[in-house]
Amino acid sequence: MYSEKFELPYKEITNKIDDFRAKRITFYLNLINDLAKQKFETLKNAAAEKSEAIKAYINMLPDSSTIKAEFNKLTAYDYNFSEIRSWAIKNLTMGSIDVNIMTKVDKDNYIQDEKFPVIDIHNHLGDLQKNAKYLQEMDKAGVWMCVSLDGLSKDFFYKEHLKESAKISKDRILVFFAPEWSRIDEPDFGKNEAKRLEEAVNLGAKGLKVFKSLGLTIKDKTGKIIPVDDPRLDPIWAKCGELGIPVVIHSSDPKAFFEPIDEFNERYDELGMFPHWSFYGDEFPSKEEILDQRNRMMKKHSETIFIGAHMGNLPEDLERVAMWLEQYPNFYVDIDARISELGRQPYSARDFMIKYQDRILFGTDTEPNHRSYSIYYRFLETKDQYIDQSEMFGQGRWMMYGLYLPDDVLEKIYNKNALKILALRKK
Repeated sequence: MYSEKFELPYKEITNKIDDFRAKRITFYLNLINDLAKQKFETLKNAAAEKSEAIKAYINMLPDSSTIKAEFNKLTAYDYNFSEIRSWAIKNLTMGSIDVNIMTKVDKDNYIQDEKFPVIDIHNHLGDLQKNAKYLQEMDKAGVWMCVSLDGLSKDFFYKEHLKESAKISKDRILVFFAPEWSRIDEPDFGKNEAKRLEEAVNLGAKGLKVFKSLGLTIKDKTGKIIPVDDPRLDPIWAKCGELGIPVVIHSSDPKAFFEPIDEFNERYDELGMFPHWSFYGDEFPSKEEILDQRNRMMKKHSETIFIGAHMGNLPEDLERVAMWLEQYPNFYVDIDARISELGRQPYSARDFMIKYQDRILFGTDTEPNHRSYSIYYRFLETKDQYIDQSEMFGQGRWMMYGLYLPDDVLEKIYNKNALKILALRKK
């Protein structure tokens, strides 16, 4: 477009050339810089004839600008055009374009060949009409098993989920039971829901799911938000330990979701699109309070395996997650929907995942999609830099960096750790 408009020679930079993106950007910026210089020099030299253009330029400067103040002083009374021209040549200088061109950093080195069979421990496949599509995308991405956390107790939906998923494949889609916390005021709710859980497990359910509403929004009849460690729920956690099934627990949300939605919030774009994801304000418990409730409950039920969704919901502070893993032997974490957080701290994340390789599980929290899985694989397996996560996840305005994990660590995260936990089921 610019080459044709300004009658400049044009040379195509195709995507077959090494580092074509960086070269395209460099050429474009150099071109714009050259054109801007020409235009600016023309403006200065023609100041006598284009005094209005000079005024318009000066008016764009902030009121605090020294140049603006001097120009306004010069033109406040009678003046001639030659004075303006001389002043412009002496005082006006062109700004600069400061762009960091990171050569090669966005090169995709991921080989589309899954290293190991994958178990996605965290997904939502409750739209039963899509079961065939789910399986098709899993096959494309090399996903062996996928856990659906949508086996809702409400209206006994878990029965339909188990039945319909088994029709597609008996061992590819694993359903976890999700209690109906809103019934907590019923007599003996904990014991009765624990019985329903056991029935679900006998029908084929492989675990239990705790949605973030527990401890955050669900209230009992007194109007009080039900805490995660409410003793009325103890029979449910105890039953999970008795049956040998894991609990995938989502407690709280990203730190940014508990902060004001303003220009200082790093997830401003995301919260602008989904304002109901914000839990800032006195009507909600603090993030710390919810995590403390969860940890007290895990300590109390040490015979039950808990998988902290979203890196234990504190990927922003891996030192504390490490402390929890040391403190609670029954605590594991999955990486679902948090690789954007991990990918901006690649050194810390890599060290963490190697050290705690036996306690980390793979998950996505994204409807099975070959493209989204490939981003996860690229993040875990390659040294790639400046990976754009916004295409699929849109979590903040930063880029990710690959962790290049060793194969033995990858295999544990992809399937071995999940297999170990799922095998604990007591017959």
